[in-house]
Amino acid sequence: MAVKLRLKRMGRANHAFFRLNAIDSRSPRDGRVIEELGHYDPTNKEQTKQFVAKLDRCKYWLDTGAVPSETVSSLLKRSGLEHKQLRLPRPGKPKPAAAPPAEKKPAEAKTEAAAS
Repeated sequence: MAVKLRLKRMGRANHAFFRLNAIDSRSPRDGRVIEELGHYDPTNKEQTKQFVAKLDRCKYWLDTGAVPSETVSSLLKRSGLEHKQLRLPRPGKPKPAAAPPAEKKPAEAKTEAAAS
């Protein structure tokens, strides 16, 4: 079974509250949980109470092969947990998206066909 560490959304509209869980990767976002590891309340003013987690259990799941989501990685890194599974996007300029090739308009195609 592939396990992921990810957030489960709770709370009401416009007042989100998240629980940090170890979840089977095939289950939906708010589906059945293997183990609750903590909670994250982005609306809380106090930084210490904003993210609370059982860091020893998080480390256990990371050691057994659980893959954290990008948000969970950043939260665990910020709380002081160091692990090789915690990955963050590298800072820098984002690569520009490749522009699709310009297509010829039907009127231009007719004039080119008549010219040749």
